Amino acid sequence: MGASASHHWPERPLADCMAAIIDYRGKTPRKTTAGVPLVTAKVVKGGRIETPDEFIAHEDYDTWMRRGLPCMGDVVITTEAPLGEVAQLDGSRVALAQRLITLRGNPDVLENDFLRYAMQSAFVQAQLKARASGTTVLGIKQSELRKVLLPLPR
Repeated sequence: MGASASHHWPERPLADCMAAIIDYRGKTPRKTTAGVPLVTAKVVKGGRIETPDEFIAHEDYDTWMRRGLPCMGDVVITTEAPLGEVAQLDGSRVALAQRLITLRGNPDVLENDFLRYAMQSAFVQAQLKARASGTTVLGIKQSELRKVLLPLPR
């Protein structure tokens, strides 16, 4: 799906297509040497989640994840350093770190598998970069991410 896909498919703002948007930015959990793997922006690369090397304590999990628990199939996107790396959660119990937003597609609108591919497309990646701000490190605010247009098959 390249940049031209948007000319053939209707487009809708990301916010209109989501069942959940879980944002953990601006917070740092207390890290431990073992426990629940912590997915950070640095381990989301090339469409996959590399093996995390940081953890939070099992007993801190529910408190830390109070903004929303990740589910199998949810799509994570890095919001800065780097911007726009995308991967899909496999159902393993993980904690989410800052600089990540978790997206859960509304099943009446799109499947999470499609969402992952759409977020990786040149069309969406160009919008992320265009909506980003910052001079040293490009980053995107949730308010801007919500406006990104997703091409949806008819």
